[in-house]
Amino acid sequence: MIQTFESATYNRPPINSDTDVVYVYSGPGPYSYNLLEPGKTDLEDFQYHKYPWSRKMDRAKIRFAYALIGTIAAKRMEDQTGVKKASRNLTSQEYENFGPFLMYTSTNWQNAHIRHTFGVLKQAGLFKIPDSKLVMYEEFTNRLGERKPIIHTEDQTEGLQFPLRPDGSPPRRIAMISHPAHLMRVMHILGKYQDSIPESSILQIIPVHTPKAAVIEYARIELLGTIGTVFSRKRASLIPFTKYTLD
Repeated sequence: MIQTFESATYNRPPINSDTDVVYVYSGPGPYSYNLLEPGKTDLEDFQYHKYPWSRKMDRAKIRFAYALIGTIAAKRMEDQTGVKKASRNLTSQEYENFGPFLMYTSTNWQNAHIRHTFGVLKQAGLFKIPDSKLVMYEEFTNRLGERKPIIHTEDQTEGLQFPLRPDGSPPRRIAMISHPAHLMRVMHILGKYQDSIPESSILQIIPVHTPKAAVIEYARIELLGTIGTVFSRKRASLIPFTKYTLD
Protein backbone atom coordinates (compact mmCIF):
# COMPACT_ATOMS: atom_id res chain seq x y z
CA MET A 1 0.00 0.00 0.00
CA ILE A 2 2.83 2.40 0.85
CA GLN A 3 4.43 1.80 -2.55
CA THR A 4 1.09 2.34 -4.31
CA PHE A 5 0.65 5.68 -2.58
CA GLU A 6 4.28 6.67 -3.18
CA SER A 7 3.95 5.88 -6.89
CA ALA A 8 0.86 8.09 -7.03
CA THR A 9 2.94 11.09 -5.91
CA TYR A 10 4.63 11.14 -9.29
CA ASN A 11 1.33 11.86 -11.05
CA ARG A 12 -0.52 15.16 -10.91
CA PRO A 13 -3.78 14.48 -9.03
CA PRO A 14 -7.00 15.01 -11.00
CA ILE A 15 -8.75 18.30 -10.28
CA ASN A 16 -12.33 17.44 -9.37
CA SER A 17 -14.79 20.32 -9.19
CA ASP A 18 -17.02 18.40 -6.77
CA THR A 19 -14.33 18.53 -4.04
CA ASP A 20 -15.99 20.17 -1.05
CA VAL A 21 -13.30 19.54 1.57
CA VAL A 22 -9.51 19.30 1.37
CA TYR A 23 -8.40 17.61 4.59
CA VAL A 24 -4.77 17.74 5.71
CA TYR A 25 -3.59 15.20 8.26
CA SER A 26 -1.06 17.04 10.40
CA GLY A 27 2.56 15.91 10.26
CA PRO A 28 5.92 16.57 11.89
CA GLY A 29 7.71 19.88 11.89
CA PRO A 30 6.74 23.56 11.96
CA TYR A 31 5.45 25.33 8.87
CA SER A 32 8.54 27.50 9.12
CA TYR A 33 11.03 28.19 11.88
CA ASN A 34 10.62 31.86 10.95
CA LEU A 35 6.93 31.61 11.79
CA LEU A 36 7.11 30.00 15.21
CA GLU A 37 5.20 31.75 17.94
CA PRO A 38 7.26 34.24 19.98
CA GLY A 39 9.53 32.47 22.46
CA LYS A 40 9.47 29.11 20.69
CA THR A 41 12.45 27.41 19.05
CA ASP A 42 10.63 24.29 17.83
CA LEU A 43 7.36 22.40 18.16
CA GLU A 44 6.53 19.84 20.84
CA ASP A 45 6.83 16.83 18.49
CA PHE A 46 9.92 15.74 20.43
CA GLN A 47 9.97 12.19 19.06
CA TYR A 48 10.75 13.60 15.60
CA HIS A 49 13.40 16.16 16.54
CA LYS A 50 16.19 13.64 15.87
CA TYR A 51 15.05 13.22 12.26
CA PRO A 52 16.14 16.24 10.17
CA TRP A 53 13.94 15.05 7.29
CA SER A 54 10.81 15.48 9.43
CA ARG A 55 10.99 19.24 9.93
CA LYS A 56 9.20 20.27 6.72
CA MET A 57 6.67 17.47 6.35
CA ASP A 58 3.68 19.38 7.69
CA ARG A 59 4.62 22.40 5.59
CA ALA A 60 4.70 20.27 2.43
CA LYS A 61 1.17 19.00 3.00
CA ILE A 62 -0.30 22.39 3.81
CA ARG A 63 1.32 24.08 0.82
CA PHE A 64 0.10 21.28 -1.44
CA ALA A 65 -3.44 21.64 -0.06
CA TYR A 66 -3.42 25.41 -0.54
CA ALA A 67 -2.31 25.05 -4.17
CA LEU A 68 -4.98 22.40 -4.78
CA ILE A 69 -7.72 24.57 -3.28
CA GLY A 70 -6.66 27.49 -5.45
CA THR A 71 -6.77 25.34 -8.57
CA ILE A 72 -10.22 23.98 -7.70
CA ALA A 73 -11.55 27.48 -6.93
CA ALA A 74 -10.22 28.86 -10.23
CA LYS A 75 -11.77 25.96 -12.16
CA ARG A 76 -15.14 26.38 -10.47
CA MET A 77 -15.14 30.11 -11.11
CA GLU A 78 -14.41 29.58 -14.80
CA ASP A 79 -17.06 26.83 -15.06
CA GLN A 80 -19.74 28.90 -13.31
CA THR A 81 -18.99 32.43 -14.54
CA GLY A 82 -16.82 32.04 -17.64
CA VAL A 83 -14.11 34.17 -15.98
CA LYS A 84 -10.66 32.60 -16.29
CA LYS A 85 -8.13 33.55 -13.65
CA ALA A 86 -4.85 32.10 -12.41
CA SER A 87 -5.16 30.70 -8.90
CA ARG A 88 -2.39 33.01 -7.63
CA ASN A 89 -4.57 36.00 -8.53
CA LEU A 90 -7.72 34.85 -6.74
CA THR A 91 -9.10 37.13 -4.05
CA SER A 92 -10.32 36.05 -0.61
CA GLN A 93 -13.88 36.66 -1.80
CA GLU A 94 -13.33 34.32 -4.75
CA TYR A 95 -11.98 31.66 -2.38
CA GLU A 96 -15.15 32.24 -0.34
CA ASN A 97 -17.41 31.93 -3.38
CA PHE A 98 -15.75 29.06 -5.22
CA GLY A 99 -13.22 27.31 -3.01
CA PRO A 100 -13.62 24.11 -0.98
CA PHE A 101 -13.00 24.04 2.75
CA LEU A 102 -9.47 23.63 4.06
CA MET A 103 -9.67 21.30 7.05
CA TYR A 104 -6.77 20.69 9.45
CA THR A 105 -6.93 18.93 12.80
CA SER A 106 -4.18 18.26 15.31
CA THR A 107 -2.98 18.71 18.88
CA ASN A 108 -3.68 22.03 20.55
CA TRP A 109 -0.04 23.17 20.26
CA GLN A 110 0.22 22.28 16.57
CA ASN A 111 -3.11 23.90 15.76
CA ALA A 112 -1.96 27.01 17.63
CA HIS A 113 1.18 27.14 15.48
CA ILE A 114 -0.73 26.74 12.22
CA ARG A 115 -3.31 29.36 13.23
CA HIS A 116 -0.45 31.73 14.05
CA THR A 117 1.19 30.93 10.69
CA PHE A 118 -2.00 31.50 8.71
CA GLY A 119 -2.47 34.83 10.47
CA VAL A 120 1.00 36.05 9.56
CA LEU A 121 0.65 34.83 5.97
CA LYS A 122 -2.75 36.52 5.65
CA GLN A 123 -1.27 39.84 6.71
CA ALA A 124 1.39 39.41 4.03
CA GLY A 125 -1.25 38.56 1.39
CA LEU A 126 0.12 35.02 0.98
CA PHE A 127 -2.84 33.11 2.42
CA LYS A 128 -6.25 34.10 1.11
CA ILE A 129 -8.61 31.41 2.37
CA PRO A 130 -11.17 33.20 4.60
CA ASP A 131 -11.94 31.96 8.10
CA SER A 132 -15.37 30.86 6.89
CA LYS A 133 -13.67 28.24 4.69
CA LEU A 134 -11.20 27.09 7.33
CA VAL A 135 -12.02 24.17 9.67
CA MET A 136 -9.62 23.51 12.55
CA TYR A 137 -10.17 21.76 15.88
CA GLU A 138 -8.09 19.98 18.52
CA GLU A 139 -10.75 17.94 20.34
CA PHE A 140 -12.88 15.02 19.16
CA THR A 141 -15.86 12.99 20.33
CA ASN A 142 -15.15 9.29 20.67
CA ARG A 143 -17.60 6.46 20.10
CA LEU A 144 -18.62 6.62 23.77
CA GLY A 145 -19.68 10.25 23.35
CA GLU A 146 -16.73 11.58 25.37
CA ARG A 147 -14.88 14.75 24.42
CA LYS A 148 -11.13 14.15 24.29
CA PRO A 149 -8.08 16.12 23.16
CA ILE A 150 -6.54 15.06 19.86
CA ILE A 151 -3.17 13.43 20.51
CA HIS A 152 -2.77 10.65 17.94
CA THR A 153 -3.78 9.90 14.35
CA GLU A 154 -6.45 7.53 15.63
CA ASP A 155 -8.03 10.43 17.53
CA GLN A 156 -8.15 12.54 14.38
CA THR A 157 -9.66 9.66 12.41
CA GLU A 158 -12.23 8.49 14.95
CA GLY A 159 -13.40 12.08 15.43
CA LEU A 160 -13.56 13.34 11.85
CA GLN A 161 -16.21 16.08 11.59
CA PHE A 162 -16.50 17.30 8.03
CA PRO A 163 -18.27 20.57 7.27
CA LEU A 164 -21.63 20.18 5.58
CA ARG A 165 -22.79 21.66 2.30
CA PRO A 166 -25.26 24.60 2.32
CA ASP A 167 -28.20 22.18 2.04
CA GLY A 168 -26.98 20.22 5.09
CA SER A 169 -25.71 17.23 3.12
CA PRO A 170 -22.24 15.68 3.55
CA PRO A 171 -19.39 16.76 1.27
CA ARG A 172 -19.60 15.31 -2.21
CA ARG A 173 -15.87 14.64 -2.34
CA ILE A 174 -13.18 14.75 0.35
CA ALA A 175 -9.55 15.09 -0.74
CA MET A 176 -7.37 13.61 2.02
CA ILE A 177 -3.71 14.66 2.01
CA SER A 178 -0.75 13.11 3.80
CA HIS A 179 2.47 11.20 3.15
CA PRO A 180 2.22 7.62 1.80
CA ALA A 181 3.35 5.72 4.92
CA HIS A 182 1.04 7.76 7.12
CA LEU A 183 -1.89 7.22 4.76
CA MET A 184 -1.28 3.48 5.04
CA ARG A 185 -1.81 3.73 8.80
CA VAL A 186 -4.84 5.97 8.31
CA MET A 187 -6.47 3.34 6.07
CA HIS A 188 -6.08 0.73 8.82
CA ILE A 189 -7.61 3.11 11.36
CA LEU A 190 -10.47 3.90 8.98
CA GLY A 191 -10.95 0.15 8.69
CA LYS A 192 -12.17 0.29 12.30
CA TYR A 193 -13.95 3.65 12.10
CA GLN A 194 -15.49 3.32 8.67
CA ASP A 195 -18.41 5.58 9.54
CA SER A 196 -15.98 8.49 9.92
CA ILE A 197 -16.34 8.88 6.16
CA PRO A 198 -19.92 9.74 5.12
CA GLU A 199 -21.46 6.98 3.05
CA SER A 200 -22.36 9.35 0.22
CA SER A 201 -18.94 11.05 0.05
CA ILE A 202 -16.16 10.15 -2.37
CA LEU A 203 -12.84 9.83 -0.53
CA GLN A 204 -9.96 10.86 -2.78
CA ILE A 205 -6.53 10.02 -1.38
CA ILE A 206 -3.79 12.45 -2.45
CA PRO A 207 -0.36 11.35 -1.24
CA VAL A 208 2.47 13.87 -0.94
CA HIS A 209 5.96 12.80 -1.97
CA THR A 210 8.07 11.48 0.92
CA PRO A 211 11.43 13.23 1.46
CA LYS A 212 14.16 11.04 -0.03
CA ALA A 213 16.01 10.72 3.27
CA ALA A 214 12.80 9.60 5.01
CA VAL A 215 11.53 6.84 2.72
CA ILE A 216 12.83 3.84 4.69
CA GLU A 217 12.85 5.24 8.23
CA TYR A 218 9.44 6.88 8.06
CA ALA A 219 7.89 3.73 6.59
CA ARG A 220 9.39 1.74 9.49
CA ILE A 221 7.97 4.21 12.03
CA GLU A 222 4.50 4.10 10.51
CA LEU A 223 4.49 0.31 10.13
CA LEU A 224 5.39 -0.10 13.80
CA GLY A 225 2.75 2.50 14.66
CA THR A 226 0.15 0.57 12.68
CA ILE A 227 1.00 -2.70 14.44
CA GLY A 228 0.67 -0.99 17.82
CA THR A 229 -2.60 0.68 16.85
CA VAL A 230 -4.10 -2.63 15.65
CA PHE A 231 -2.90 -5.04 18.32
CA SER A 232 -2.07 -2.99 21.41
CA ARG A 233 -4.40 0.02 21.36
CA LYS A 234 -7.02 -1.84 19.29
CA ARG A 235 -7.99 1.33 17.46
CA ALA A 236 -7.35 0.07 13.94
CA SER A 237 -8.31 -2.89 11.82
CA LEU A 238 -5.97 -5.46 10.34
CA ILE A 239 -8.04 -5.07 7.17
CA PRO A 240 -7.61 -1.54 5.77
CA PHE A 241 -10.33 0.74 4.49
CA THR A 242 -10.64 0.37 0.72
CA LYS A 243 -13.51 2.70 -0.24
CA TYR A 244 -11.27 5.38 -1.70
CA THR A 245 -9.97 6.53 -5.04
CA LEU A 246 -6.70 8.04 -6.21
CA ASP A 247 -8.51 9.82 -9.08
